[in-house]
Amino acid sequence: MYAGLPVADRQRERRARFLESGLTVFARDGYTTSSVGAICKDAGLSSRQFYEEFNGRESLLLEIYERIDRESREAVAAALEAKSDASAVDTIDTAVRAYIEAIGTDPRKARVALVEVVGAGPKIEKFRLELRRVWGKLLAGAAKNAAMHGEIPPGDYEMRVLAVIGAVNYVVDSWSGASPRAPLDDVIRVLSRVIVGAVGA
Repeated sequence: MYAGLPVADRQRERRARFLESGLTVFARDGYTTSSVGAICKDAGLSSRQFYEEFNGRESLLLEIYERIDRESREAVAAALEAKSDASAVDTIDTAVRAYIEAIGTDPRKARVALVEVVGAGPKIEKFRLELRRVWGKLLAGAAKNAAMHGEIPPGDYEMRVLAVIGAVNYVVDSWSGASPRAPLDDVIRVLSRVIVGAVGA
């Protein structure tokens, strides 16, 4: 026990505060120009406590990025599963909405996961490319499922999926940071048309 709480609980709380502050600072200041000091100040914790949890800014960014990506991917996978018997258009609309709501409604998440991780260093870049392949496999599988139902022509979807990922992420990042934002339904409508055109070409 420490200050009335089990030590393990206090450590989890402290780590959560660093993750939240890292998300805020990386999005606000940019990863390359951020500092451990700024993160600690935002968290209200010391640099000693920071280094008890993380090796440095890179390990913090990796954990934040992994969490954002995993949560958004799980949301999309659940949406695809729920709409496995629906039309391709309905499935795409639902999956796009799930992705935007998971990553785009918090501008910090969109900024960090879609912008700040790019070029942040060899280790992070390798991890980013690995995650992109995971996304590619997930989305290509959904496209193949639609092809099996005769809604789109059969083919190799890997390159098309990469194009879709780039387009979706660019639009979501722009929409997330805009003020005022365009209506979410309008964004979904545009992205769905782009995706349908790409996978159905």
